[in-house]
Amino acid sequence: MKIIEFNADDTDLIDRSFAILTAANRADAPENPTYTERFFRTLFTHLMPGRARHWFASVGDDGEAVAVARVNFFTEENLDLSRIEVHVHPDHREGTVEADLFAHVEAFSRAHGRTTIVSSAPVHWEGGPARDGARAALLESRGYTLALTTVNRRSPIDPLGAEEEERRHAEALAKAGDAYEIRQWIGPVPDDLLDTMCRMDTMIVNEIPLGELDFEVEQITPEKFRAKEAVNEAEGRLWVMSVAVERATGEVRAWTEIALDDGDTVNGMQGITIVDPDHRGHRLGLLLKLANLRLVREHSPTTQWIWTDNADVNAPMIAINELMGYTTVDANAEYQLKG
Repeated sequence: MKIIEFNADDTDLIDRSFAILTAANRADAPENPTYTERFFRTLFTHLMPGRARHWFASVGDDGEAVAVARVNFFTEENLDLSRIEVHVHPDHREGTVEADLFAHVEAFSRAHGRTTIVSSAPVHWEGGPARDGARAALLESRGYTLALTTVNRRSPIDPLGAEEEERRHAEALAKAGDAYEIRQWIGPVPDDLLDTMCRMDTMIVNEIPLGELDFEVEQITPEKFRAKEAVNEAEGRLWVMSVAVERATGEVRAWTEIALDDGDTVNGMQGITIVDPDHRGHRLGLLLKLANLRLVREHSPTTQWIWTDNADVNAPMIAINELMGYTTVDANAEYQLKG
């Protein structure tokens, strides 16, 4: 078995990598959606701003790849951080293939000055399906420590029914009062909201629970925001967004979003929901989530499920999600290796 680095020119390896990823997801977390083919292939051709990416494959003597790894670096902030993702085909998990690939990408990361390495493992959560725990055990055996647990949940696209949804929407709207205007769109952010959305995006790292993960705030500029949107377009990822704009200032004070991926007509992915700390207590999070679900249903009538994940200690957001019909599937354990 040899480990090679490859890139967008290696189309056969990209084909095999997608097959490995798909097979691994079916074996490890079959209830959960995974990358669509368009999204996966775009990972080789388009980079989010401030990122670098390297790909490695474990290849047998017959020339067939049996495992693939993605190494992600930040290039502006978090210069000591490496995030790695490893997938091993279920038919080739005997022996040291997985451990050898981890050792290789860890050494590669350190050679590039990355002293903190983060990876993850699917784990069982109460009420959800079984998970074998093999990846978590491997990471722990390599010196990684658990830094954060996020719980994966899903909700029907219409969890409350029309009458109950309207009642809760009216309650949330009354709580918000006249101080805010609800604005919604699909796709790129309107020009007049770009600066204030950059402020909200920069705020995210300080406002969501990160456990023991060491992560610096990423400064989001208008140029970086637009560059991210261009990558999303190439990926076939369409963002459905709702925000609460403070009438007195024109500033966005709360924001929620759902991603719809080309190639998946069933699942939507809940992105960030964030409320400016100075504007909490007005039911803005619930109000926007309900409004955004309505927009998703109008735009994508085939979507059946919305998936989300939240830190297990994020009680306020978990309470909102449970109110909206989200049920637990499993969890994702984020592990960190220092030094």
